Amino acid sequence: MSDVWEFAPPKDSATTYSDGTSVPHRAWQVLLNGVKVGEAEVHLHKRRGPDGKLDISFGFTAVVFGPPPGGK
Repeated sequence: MSDVWEFAPPKDSATTYSDGTSVPHRAWQVLLNGVKVGEAEVHLHKRRGPDGKLDISFGFTAVVFGPPPGGK
């Protein structure tokens, strides 16, 4: 039988810094045959470069919850 890997629908959130700057986050659960096996998340950071100007800084986090179901 074939395995089915899927991303669950994304969930959006945001972080708001003390100066009111808001940066987005988007996370997806990773499913193997309908079972959650991990999560992927992309986000932005508030960052200023050496010149003091605003830069765009992306972050990516990937989490594996454990061995896939059935030890595959």
